[in-house]
Amino acid sequence: MAPIDVASAVAPTNIDAVPELLSGVASAGDALSKAGKDSVVARRELLAKTRELTRALETPREIMIRHCWAEPSNTMAISFGVQSGLWNAMANNGDGPQKVADLAKQLGIQEELLQRMMRHIAASGYIDMTAPDEYTPNNFSKSLSLAVMSSGYHTGPPILNPAFLQTHDWLKERGYTCPTNNLDTPYQVAHNTKLHWFAHLQSTPPHGQNFNDHMHGYLLGRPGWMDKGFYPVKERLFDGFNTADKDAVLLIDVAGGFGHYTEGFLSKFPDAPGRLILQDLPPVLAQVQNLHPRIEKMEYDFFTEQPIKGARAYYTHFVLHDWPDEEAIKIASRVRDAMKPGYSKFLIHEHVVPPMGPDYEQTALDLIMMTNFGAKERSPAQWSDLLEKRCGLKIVNIWTPVNGIESVIECERPE
Repeated sequence: MAPIDVASAVAPTNIDAVPELLSGVASAGDALSKAGKDSVVARRELLAKTRELTRALETPREIMIRHCWAEPSNTMAISFGVQSGLWNAMANNGDGPQKVADLAKQLGIQEELLQRMMRHIAASGYIDMTAPDEYTPNNFSKSLSLAVMSSGYHTGPPILNPAFLQTHDWLKERGYTCPTNNLDTPYQVAHNTKLHWFAHLQSTPPHGQNFNDHMHGYLLGRPGWMDKGFYPVKERLFDGFNTADKDAVLLIDVAGGFGHYTEGFLSKFPDAPGRLILQDLPPVLAQVQNLHPRIEKMEYDFFTEQPIKGARAYYTHFVLHDWPDEEAIKIASRVRDAMKPGYSKFLIHEHVVPPMGPDYEQTALDLIMMTNFGAKERSPAQWSDLLEKRCGLKIVNIWTPVNGIESVIECERPE
């Protein structure tokens, strides 16, 4: 192979593709205009096209500087704004221009320090500079005053980033193989703990609460599995439900946390037949407040025998992706054993990573699961291997509303 010419590092990555990409951006923009600004599909398609155009125009050197300098510095500076109260103060001050000098006095921060932090954030487009050392809140900066948004900066930098920094050395010591033990990952090295990720987080408050808030932020704007155009609830669950049995269970939310998904289901289908059950560990259920009276709480460890047999649907969201294959098989097998063939369904609400064109949220989460949990986001082939070949279930269909958003994998127990 010929040596790589250093000139390639300062040449646009794919300048020849720019005319076609510009045309694609224009077409996607027109599609969004016709579909309406609330169209998730059209907006995401336009966003993908603009990102592709940006990548084609950037030089490798610019990409490297963005990765190694700009983005880590932004994470640091934005996190500083979260922890110092900057974003809350700006939101409370209103939508007008705000001077660094005034904000520094308000927060008790050295003016030069705040000026330098805000200057970089503005240079990256995350806040609007309206005059020298004067900034106006925008939609992003205002959103950082919400716990569901700011919590991401309490979770990513102190919890995830240290594990990423340990990953190469951890992998090298183990012959460059993927972790498969959730008690032996880069996370344990980075945080000097022998505990599982969740146990360690709960033992170091307020990280547990911050993570719960962060997960709510992650789910913002994403369609619920029971929404129209996603999983056809009436056709797949209500039709054929055993209404003759007054104790029949329609839905069990296994490891459902605080019950948000079940309450979301009930809000869409207030006249849903049958019982609705929320299952989780006792410490989790003890924190559940103001749960809808129709939803029953039941203490349950998903590694043990499922006490409710023959329910219409057993539902899990982001459960199996937390676990290496061997543990995931045990969890899924407990559901399988409780299912009634020809009647029960196992609804697995998880990412299904396509073999071509995966979304970066899926691939990023996959690396988070690898380095922190010894687990993974799975492809269609990996789901088939796990559920069908190794658990004896049958995948009836994979329901996917939009690429990059979790799918519902519908399984049945064969006769």
